[in-house]
Amino acid sequence: MQPPTSTTAGSPTTAETAILEPSPSPGRRVARAFRRAGIDLLYLSLGLLSAIVAFVVWVAGLSITLSLAPFIVGFAVAIGCAYVFRLQADLDRRLARLVTGETIERRYREVPAGTGWLGRLRIVLGDSQTWRDLAWLVVHSVVGFGLGVAAITAVATVLGLIVAPAWWFYLPDGEPMTFGIFDVDSTGHALLATAIGLAAVPLALALLRLMACLESRIAHALLAPHSRRELEQRVAHLATTRAGLADASRADLERIERDLHDGAQARIVALAMELGMAEETVASDPEAAREMVARARAEALTALAELRDLARGLRPAVLAERGLAAAIEGLATRSAIPVSTRMRGDLDDLPQRIEVAAYYVVAEALTNANKHSGATGAMAALERAGDRLTIEVTDNGGGGADPAGSGLDGLRRRVAALDGTFELRSPRGGPTTIRAELPCG
Repeated sequence: MQPPTSTTAGSPTTAETAILEPSPSPGRRVARAFRRAGIDLLYLSLGLLSAIVAFVVWVAGLSITLSLAPFIVGFAVAIGCAYVFRLQADLDRRLARLVTGETIERRYREVPAGTGWLGRLRIVLGDSQTWRDLAWLVVHSVVGFGLGVAAITAVATVLGLIVAPAWWFYLPDGEPMTFGIFDVDSTGHALLATAIGLAAVPLALALLRLMACLESRIAHALLAPHSRRELEQRVAHLATTRAGLADASRADLERIERDLHDGAQARIVALAMELGMAEETVASDPEAAREMVARARAEALTALAELRDLARGLRPAVLAERGLAAAIEGLATRSAIPVSTRMRGDLDDLPQRIEVAAYYVVAEALTNANKHSGATGAMAALERAGDRLTIEVTDNGGGGADPAGSGLDGLRRRVAALDGTFELRSPRGGPTTIRAELPCG
């Protein structure tokens, strides 16, 4: 049995708050209903125009594509038609905001840069959303047209009934007004038409709401990302990032092995040889043996420094000793160009893998700024907001950074492996901005 929930004295409960808050006045509720109906009518009217355009788009697009399919140019036309379908679908996604308050999300399969015509055709036509866009255009050209016509007809009929006396007054004598279900041929009938029109207003408002919701539901069903497709994209993304992480780990292991073999191991071997020679000559030539021991000591210190550098490459000691903010300040201090820093949010309790990734993003960005960009200044900014850590490094150099470079590509894979995002903006003439977002929840 759950204990009763306590409330602070003097603080009204949810039920009490609902009772204490004044309910909207009848006039306000009526105004709200008419405002909502006006938006629904606007949505359905624009949907009517969109349906006409959709009909032209899908009929013309399919006709041209099928007629040119036997020829090579048909491939380009098919891709072009698919993108035209997307433009029309994007317009209808934005229109849905009038009913739901938010634009329908847009998500298509990405086409990698440099993909040829056949590859692009395979990706575009293999994307299920392309075919759902086409299905939407076909359905919308029928349903959207019908609902739009019905909405305008309903509103026009109700307004016509309400103003029937004014119409009747200006009509030539003896000429009746026809409303389909009955004729207005007298003042009494005109007043009756007004009463019917006023009584039909709530029905018209409800009908507009129903039709607008139906249209937006169909739009969401066909234009919003499909849950299964989202799952497939997520699995594909994880497979790619994990493969990239495995490649990066293998490359790191090879680098460590190479550094140990070419650096510390060679120096330790030299150290052993120096000590062995000193041992052999210590009796006959103590001075020479002393020099050998001194050289061996220098070799030992050098090997120790290289081992420390190697360990620092795995996880910089400053991260463990002083934290991420201090480590970034250290990078800025050691930079050959002036670097200003900006830290926002709590950076003290980040997961270790996030700290290391953030450190290397800043380190690689500043290394590029010092070596390649010709920059005279840079800015490194870190901000933690909620469960996201944003890292942004900007320099005032000449730009033109190669996104396929080994350093930047390694950063991209490191960030992607942590389910983060990596962005490089480096137009010719500068500036260059590297931005990464990492989940830290």
